[in-house]
Amino acid sequence: GSFSEEKYQRLIRQQGRLPAEFEYETRRMLQTEQLLNGLSQTAFVTREEVDRAYRLQEQKRDFTYLVISSEAFKANVDISDEQIQQYYGQHSDKFVTPERVRLAYLRLTGEVLSENIQVDEEELLAYYEEKKESLLTQEQRQASHILIQHAAGADKETVNAAKAEAEDLLKKIRDGADFAELARQHSDDPGSAEQGGDLGFFARGAMVPEFDKTVFSMEVGEISEPVHTQFGFHIIKLTDLRAADIPELEQVREDLTAELKQRGVSDLFYDQFEQLSDVSYENPESLDAAADALGLEVQTSDWLTATGGPGIGEYPKVVAIAFSDDVLEAGNNSEPIEVGDNDAIVVRVAERQAAQATPMDAVREQIVEELVQQQAVEQARSRGEELLEQLKQGSSMEELDKQDYITSHKAEGVTRRASADHNAEVVRAVFKLGRPDDGAVIDKGFELENGDYAVVRLTGVSDADPASIAEATRSQLERGLENIRRSVVISTMTEELRARADIVIPEESE
Repeated sequence: GSFSEEKYQRLIRQQGRLPAEFEYETRRMLQTEQLLNGLSQTAFVTREEVDRAYRLQEQKRDFTYLVISSEAFKANVDISDEQIQQYYGQHSDKFVTPERVRLAYLRLTGEVLSENIQVDEEELLAYYEEKKESLLTQEQRQASHILIQHAAGADKETVNAAKAEAEDLLKKIRDGADFAELARQHSDDPGSAEQGGDLGFFARGAMVPEFDKTVFSMEVGEISEPVHTQFGFHIIKLTDLRAADIPELEQVREDLTAELKQRGVSDLFYDQFEQLSDVSYENPESLDAAADALGLEVQTSDWLTATGGPGIGEYPKVVAIAFSDDVLEAGNNSEPIEVGDNDAIVVRVAERQAAQATPMDAVREQIVEELVQQQAVEQARSRGEELLEQLKQGSSMEELDKQDYITSHKAEGVTRRASADHNAEVVRAVFKLGRPDDGAVIDKGFELENGDYAVVRLTGVSDADPASIAEATRSQLERGLENIRRSVVISTMTEELRARADIVIPEESE
């Protein structure tokens, strides 16, 4: 509930930054957000644009297609030793074991440091006194209500009828009727009606203002006059209250002790982080001095490449620094690398292996597999192109569907959305085709990602009718189009600023 200059300064120091730098960056961030929000929040789409988008989004297409499986051609592919040798020579860069290193490293973590942090009773009591004000719980009240609802903006007659019904129920309650039973029978609030109108405990400000003001002016057991809010008329009964309270020390001892230990860990980590940085830098040829100074153990990683590896190789920052000139080529210790909260690592190269060619025998099976796949794909494509030409010359899909390696499909009224009944890749390609003239068709062939070949005949396109859009769907589509437009506005502005600016990227930062 209050600003702590000491805590602020400590947090900034832990990040290795200066307050002025942090405040400048925060100011710039807020200015940037103001500009971006000013542009993005003014994006809008017209009703005609929504209609046009709906026509396309829900458009349906009729087509038939064949899929020529490349897998079926593999049995007929023979690969010679000469082809294997040629492929290995042409793709020698593919068959290289990349340079790799094994790292020696020290890891400083808050988890280890916490074992050395002890919180005494005097310190805990002082912290409890310091935190008392923030530990104060708000007063909470429990109430039940009966809601007689009317629509927002209802006419006077409807409002008066709802009020009269509420007043009639209130009279029955005052005459001895059971509040909870009347709530179950008459309340228009489905969330509480089944519980006899019970809303549970809530703090000040949790309800709409008129309701809130009434509840927090009542005595336990009191029943209010009908209270008018935006939802209708409420009859409110205050059933219980919990006064504002400061918990006893024993109730919060565990939490406060954990907070104090964490504060101590952060302070100790910052001090030891600085020491780790200094000793590692002053003794660049070994981690032993830093290990002795901080009581840490020098550990060794698995083999790592420039793309990472297991263990500490999963941290991109560690890998980047391990393969930097200062660490890899000069053989120095790295600077401490922060990989998490109160978690830092210093590395040096313990062992290094240069990139080397993989012997052909070791990759022979892989080469054969790739060559078989290539030739099978080529044969499937060649066969597909033959069938496509036959289709264009007047053959029907039924006439072409005669080989075991062909699967035919008939698709009617298909939308852009992926369907389990049809190949999603084929559907996407069909929706990229133009619109055939009346009575005409469009024939097209293309290779699929898995190497199969598809031949498609598009026979019909029908747009959706915007008059059939439900209002909820229209609103959702409109929001989606506005979000797209916001992205376009921001990216356009960014591209224009980039084009107009003189940008220099220092070579060492690339």
